[in-house]
Amino acid sequence: MVNIHLTGLKPEQISQIQAMIEQFKTQNLADNSQLSLSDKTPDIIDILTDNPILVDSFLSREEIYDRSH
Repeated sequence: MVNIHLTGLKPEQISQIQAMIEQFKTQNLADNSQLSLSDKTPDIIDILTDNPILVDSFLSREEIYDRSH
């Protein structure tokens, strides 16, 4: 939480700051809803975390993705 000191500001300036804060809150909610885990396409780290493997040589990106399906 951030405290904003509004001492000495005009009512119009305070209203503008409040409007900006509301816009940021709305944008943050929209960003968070877009990042739901069910909609996220898994990347290599997700795949290896969910299904780790022991390797003794180099694996290509395709080999990692192909083994996850």
